Amino acid sequence: MKHKIEWLVGRWEPADESSAVVLEILRTARGLKVRAFNQDDGEEYIVSKTKWNGKNLRFEITVPSNKWRTRNCLTPISRCKFVQEITFWELWKKRSVPVSTHKRRDVP
Repeated sequence: MKHKIEWLVGRWEPADESSAVVLEILRTARGLKVRAFNQDDGEEYIVSKTKWNGKNLRFEITVPSNKWRTRNCLTPISRCKFVQEITFWELWKKRSVPVSTHKRRDVP
């Protein structure tokens, strides 16, 4: 498993090129460091909570321009591929209170 940490080091983009996001993963004395940015407009993202558990690299990204936040889990499957699992948060607001669909029973 130790060699898989080395598989992650490098510059990454989605295989289908569906996004302008680029991840750069560097090996440092303290472990792995992730840099994330948009290659179209140059916006740098804020990366935090980076942790390698021996199988996966986990970290969070915040996009300053729109406040999007994601939790990312990268699982290396070869020297040139990883699978990314993404969780993202977004605020929702209630538009209306649901109308009850239950018929009301009159109590005698």
